[in-house]
Amino acid sequence: MLHAKRSARAIMLACSAGLGGIHHQASAADDGSLYHHQARAGDTLIGLGQAMLLRPADWPRIARLNRIDNPRRIPIGSSIRIPLALMKSTPVQGAVLAVVGDATLAPARGKAMPAQVGAPIAPGTEIKTGANGYVTVQLADGSVLRIQSATTAQVERSNHYESAGFFASSLRLIQGCLEALVAHMTGGEPRFEVKTPQALLGVRGTYFRITVDEAQQVTRSEVLEGAVSIGTPSRPRQSAQWLAAGFGTHVDQRQGAAALVKLPPGPDLSAVAALHERIVVRINLPSVPGATLYRAQVAKDDTFRQVQGEVTSPTPELRFANLPDAHYHLRVRVANAQGIEGPDAFRPFHLKARPEPPIASWPTPGGKVRATAVPLAWAEQPDAARYHLQIAQDGSFGHLVHDNGFIQTTRQEVSLPVGDYVWRVASIRPNGDQGPFGDAQSFQLKAPPPQPEPPQVDEQFLHFNWSAEPGQTFEFQLATDEAFAHQLVTQAVTEPTIKVARPDQGGRLFIRYKAIDADGFVGPFTAPQVVSLPQCVQDGSGQCLRAGHGGRVVSPW
Repeated sequence: MLHAKRSARAIMLACSAGLGGIHHQASAADDGSLYHHQARAGDTLIGLGQAMLLRPADWPRIARLNRIDNPRRIPIGSSIRIPLALMKSTPVQGAVLAVVGDATLAPARGKAMPAQVGAPIAPGTEIKTGANGYVTVQLADGSVLRIQSATTAQVERSNHYESAGFFASSLRLIQGCLEALVAHMTGGEPRFEVKTPQALLGVRGTYFRITVDEAQQVTRSEVLEGAVSIGTPSRPRQSAQWLAAGFGTHVDQRQGAAALVKLPPGPDLSAVAALHERIVVRINLPSVPGATLYRAQVAKDDTFRQVQGEVTSPTPELRFANLPDAHYHLRVRVANAQGIEGPDAFRPFHLKARPEPPIASWPTPGGKVRATAVPLAWAEQPDAARYHLQIAQDGSFGHLVHDNGFIQTTRQEVSLPVGDYVWRVASIRPNGDQGPFGDAQSFQLKAPPPQPEPPQVDEQFLHFNWSAEPGQTFEFQLATDEAFAHQLVTQAVTEPTIKVARPDQGGRLFIRYKAIDADGFVGPFTAPQVVSLPQCVQDGSGQCLRAGHGGRVVSPW
């Protein structure tokens, strides 16, 4: 993880806010514009001028700065201050290590081009990222800059001072936020400087963030490791002060640095799931007291050079959408009321959301089915060659009653005992890659409605009776055809019994009914049953002849 690497190289992140800790004035000797040479035997100002100065004849300026009367006699071990502006140096290029999203590079003399891995970063190069853009750059001194989204920054200086054995780099942050790993170098003291419209920060290997807020015209910064020197550009030496780890501030160009505040604590990510199976990754965290903003990033690498997404929220409910299936690293931090952000908390997770599960269509969630076999149906998933259906009697699917991963249609009828069940379906690609199961759907399988008892038939009426559950009502139908296209009776009844007038015609008649439960659930019609009535004797007009008491005269055949 990132924190394990900080002992070898401190990190400077310039994204949200904060410097902090030791609040005392920094002396001129701490100014990064000076190199301190430790005098050795045989050193003379003339010799140092020839070895180190761009113009060897400028050695008298070194004498005046250090109050040296005799340029040929320098006490061994004394510290000789030499302005970097007078020293010989060679501009050196850095290079782009990673690019995500929209980003451009504009050399000092040339037009902007899309940023690409391996592109050189010469002094004067401007780096600009879009709303979804992230660029990682390594400078010649080994420092790594992580330019965050919606940021404009320029590498002003990247020089190697060969005679002294060190590098010096200067970066201008115009807007937005950046991160950088400021390397500890051997063979000389590394120097790294960050300029913003409101602040000037000196870095010698440390871990901090910095953000330029154009709307409020302030620079925010936090120090997480080491310390930085911070001042205003108009009075860099007079206003400079040291800020130690664990504190933050914001800087106004006129008023300087505000009072230091302790960085807010990092959030607890221990409950974040290791596996996410939906295309929207939902992360719900415990709230952090005093937090006004939660900032989260996901990356494919634990150094966060390849950031794939970033979200901010005033609540600890975070959402990432449209991430491809992959292994990710999550980091989250919070900001206080002043906009100062604290340390990151880290958590890896894996996203496997595809192929997406099909949408269930039947039974409806919590629905009831009256049958001996339940028909299950779902929508067609374009990426699926087949489907995996599971049915269980417990929500954890620990006790499966049906498990079939070779279904090639979007329907399946499964015979089950009466009871309460949950079911779910997953999509399987042609290559066998199975996606996550869809959300579990519940249903209740109840016994089908009982068939009516044989009817009682008399000269005038047909009587039907059937079993029922408390509170049920019914719809009864009598027809001359099995498709019930020609219905003789359609009637709603509140009891499981009905008496209908006996039809004039005899022959085969068909009956069925359906039950409506007390909760409004409408069951299916029963299977059609046949009632056979004898034919009556008809007169010349086609009417049934009747005996003297009113009954029909029944034909003997």
